[in-house]
Amino acid sequence: MSKKNAAKPSKPMADDAISQAKAELDRAKACYKNVRRQATKQLKNVRKTNVGDIIDGTLETVKRHPAAGLGVAALLGFFLGRLFRR
Repeated sequence: MSKKNAAKPSKPMADDAISQAKAELDRAKACYKNVRRQATKQLKNVRKTNVGDIIDGTLETVKRHPAAGLGVAALLGFFLGRLFRR
């Protein structure tokens, strides 16, 4: 075998690489479609939500998890205080 022939990949290896690339592309397309569908669904839900719904959801969450609600309120107060001092 000469160096010229050793440097060239064989046709079956190239065909295999192409088929693997096509399979990966198909998987990426399917993943993109799934993410796009989920994002569209979430965006529609956000558009339907009003401020009252957000407040009601927050109040329900704080009722279920009061310690977490207190921690979030303390952190939010701390950061707002740092942001608006002087």
